Amino acid sequence: MAVSWWFAGLFALSGAACFAAALHGSRLRNDDARHGLRWLLILVGVWGVLQAGVLLAGTESTAVALYVLALLAGFATPFAWLYFASAYAARDYHRRPRYRWVGLGVYVAVAGMKLTNPIHGRYFSASFRTDPARRLVIDEGALYWGSLALAYALSLVGFYLLYRLFQESEHSSWTLVGLFAATGLAVVPNAVAQAAPSVLPALSYEPLGVAVFAVGTVYFVEDTFLALERTATNSFVERTAGGVLVLGPEGQVRDHNERFAELFPSVAAGATRVGEISPAVADAYREERTALVDVAESERDTRTYCVTSESLSIGGAEFGHALLVQDVTEIERQRERIERHEEQLGDMAGAIAHELRNSVAIADGYLGDAAGRLDGGDDPDAAESIAVARRRIDRIGDVVEDLHTLVRHARDFDDPSLVGFEGAVRDAEAASDVGVDVVVEGSGHILAVPTRFKQLLKNAFAFAAFNEATTVTVSLTDGGFAVTDDGRFAAGAAADAELLFEYESAEPAADAGMSLPNVRALARIEGWSIEPDVAHDEGVRYVVCGATVEPPAPAEPEPDA
Repeated sequence: MAVSWWFAGLFALSGAACFAAALHGSRLRNDDARHGLRWLLILVGVWGVLQAGVLLAGTESTAVALYVLALLAGFATPFAWLYFASAYAARDYHRRPRYRWVGLGVYVAVAGMKLTNPIHGRYFSASFRTDPARRLVIDEGALYWGSLALAYALSLVGFYLLYRLFQESEHSSWTLVGLFAATGLAVVPNAVAQAAPSVLPALSYEPLGVAVFAVGTVYFVEDTFLALERTATNSFVERTAGGVLVLGPEGQVRDHNERFAELFPSVAAGATRVGEISPAVADAYREERTALVDVAESERDTRTYCVTSESLSIGGAEFGHALLVQDVTEIERQRERIERHEEQLGDMAGAIAHELRNSVAIADGYLGDAAGRLDGGDDPDAAESIAVARRRIDRIGDVVEDLHTLVRHARDFDDPSLVGFEGAVRDAEAASDVGVDVVVEGSGHILAVPTRFKQLLKNAFAFAAFNEATTVTVSLTDGGFAVTDDGRFAAGAAADAELLFEYESAEPAADAGMSLPNVRALARIEGWSIEPDVAHDEGVRYVVCGATVEPPAPAEPEPDA
């Protein structure tokens, strides 16, 4: 009797340990692996408790019923083990419907043989003895040994998957090998029970070995599993010089490198979810595609980041994601500048086609007229025609010079800087020599390439002189500046005010030149836009928008006397 109690307590203890481990839970980040391990613990715990019930049963019918239930729970454990091993080893066998149906079919077939044992008697035969202790004596049949061999074969497949995984990871697997050996030691009491039934009851001692493995996995070897996950994470971090944010499956912050903390200080301040760090980055992460996002660092500074989401996995089983965030602000700005340059090249091609071809045609016409008048002896009219042709040729020289200047400033790749607004306007006025009074309204700084901004203002003043303006006013605004003249033409008088800035347009007059089109071209290269003020009817007024403007620093108060 004492022997039965001793073994019953051992099986019950193994079951309780498995239930405690299942309740404790796993720290593994792979959801499938965590669920598979929990079900393995539960099934082994049920198996051990049922084995204890067999030893404590008072009647043969109760003992046999509990023994059959123990067999059913025991044969389910290899499938839970395979689910866990497949998930953690980065295989998708546990998710394939074909393998699931095959596994279910095998289990139902074996369970059917166990449940129908009273009919065919080929799985086991049992007798209940009370001397020297009360116990159920089992005589296993051929079907029992066949199902046992199948269960061990299935278990070995899972062991092999994990062993290969640890071998490829260059991580020590000796602890895991030790648990494998402890699981296999269940063969020893099984052999003793077969050779000497009087010494050990003829029961399945696998629950003890599997319990050692399952509990050891949670309390001892899980750190090895976690180290393997960290190795996968660290290998990703080490491969990149960008900012890396490691996220859990629900977007919670797991880890980050120093570069990411430099880009997003909020993560170092304790942000726990990606949305708290940056909504724009969170949106890109949810879309699961490489994306460019703009993040406002301040009211006047916006950075562009390339966000790439990469799943973290051991093989193919995901246990989180890593966001690679690279600051591509300068690259993106250069790309935008190149696009604007290409656009201006197209505009300049139209300018060349319009200005040069038109001037050449006019000069050729007047020269032909002069030749005819000279043949007819009309020298005064011939001289007039030659004078007109000469002016058109001079116009060609001016156009070529304007285009040369435009191309030179369009190719200016200097970084923009904060330019003192009033000083820049006065500098452009001094270099223009157009005879127009220039009035500056507002003070502060504007972010621009200085040489290009100066050339833009010179073209603005050149048009004001053509427009016969006496005064041109340059006013600083919150998002740029406005240019207003009091000349003879008004923007609102044009059929379409936008035509003032088109190279091939004759607005406001055929000889208006390229001044305003050049203003727009240079503004576009800076990333600005121009809007003509059609409501202004006393000259031409247009507003340059999209610039970064900083107000002047507040003056320091004078010390008290």
